[in-house]
Formats: sequence, C-alpha cells, structure tokens
Amino acid sequence: MIEYVTDMWALSFAGDKQGILFFVVIYVLLVCLYSFFRQVLIRQWPTTKGVLRSASVDTWAVTEFVLSEQKYKADSLYEYQVSNKKYQGKRISPWVIVASHNARFILNQQLNNIQQNADGTVNVLYNPKAPEKSYLLQPGLFGMAITLAIALIPLFLYLYEYSAI
Repeated sequence: MIEYVTDMWALSFAGDKQGILFFVVIYVLLVCLYSFFRQVLIRQWPTTKGVLRSASVDTWAVTEFVLSEQKYKADSLYEYQVSNKKYQGKRISPWVIVASHNARFILNQQLNNIQQNADGTVNVLYNPKAPEKSYLLQPGLFGMAITLAIALIPLFLYLYEYSAI
C-alpha cells in the first residue's frame, strides 16, 4: 500500500492524471466521510426549546449589479437554555448553503423546515459536550445519503478506471 501511494505521489508530481486523481479522490473521501459521521453524531444530539428571534434569506458577500449573479444565504438568530444557562445560536443546519438568486427557494424551504411548536418555541439541537453549538434542523437521511454518495462514487470510478476490477 505504501509503495502504491509513493507511486501515486511520483505520478502526481509528474502531472499524470492518475496520480492527481488519486489524491483528489482520497481528499474527497476523507472530507465527506468526516461530514457523514458528523451528521450521524448530530442526529443523536438532544433537543431543547428555544425562541426564534429572526429567520430570513439575506444577500451574501457583496451586492451584485446583475440580479441573477447575486448570492444568498439563510440567517437566523435564536435563544435557548441548557442547564439554566442561556445561549444564542445562528446556525440553521449543518449544511451551509449559498444559493443564487434563482435558487433562493432552497433557502426558503430550509427556513420553512424549522419546526414551530404550538407554544411558539422552536426545537434546538445542541451538542451536549458544548451546548453553545446548536442547529435548528437535524441532518436528514437524504442529505446523509448524498454525502456518502459523494464520498464513494469518485472512489469507485477511480478503482474502475485504474484497477483490474
């Protein structure tokens, strides 16, 4: 295995497609697997009730002159309490989404998925080891499947292309 990695290192320095793709695939695999397991952990976080102070879709970065090139992100502010200590949160979801003007509906859908309780509160997921870290939306199984697919598909394509499977 070490010899194979050494060979790929030499190929990538030579500008060979296989060597470069090898390290790209390994990087994508590691990042996505980390994200997948983090999402699994977040799904196990406890919830508490919180008060949603604001939730909106706002422009991101600089304002563009051409509306179709403008980028947007969902913003929120909420307050919650864990063990009689008050916290504020801003994160809606583990997925950070920046959308174009034409794809703002995705951000609006994300805001619509925030669960409002009958008493006007919202459910806040918080990290039991670091309660200041929180989200309003639990990672969904579909998003987790997408993350896993993004991790594994390049690996399988690489193996198909460069090995005798």
